[in-house]
Amino acid sequence: MVEFCEKCGGMMLPSKNKGKKILVCNSCAQTKPLEENLIDSYTFNKEIYHPPGEEFKNLEKMKDWKKYSHD
Repeated sequence: MVEFCEKCGGMMLPSKNKGKKILVCNSCAQTKPLEENLIDSYTFNKEIYHPPGEEFKNLEKMKDWKKYSHD
């Protein structure tokens, strides 16, 4: 399901604010609560993209990652 902003007509995207699920306009940042009966029709996920090869730029830091991550 897609909803559009009443203020500017931009597409409303799902987001979270203080633990509550809301819709936020992609253009003007207008918000509106997400209706309970529609929550299951939206998927909340976060994808982190790294360009190919980016993960190998800090190989020295990566080798020491476990050593420093438990301090």
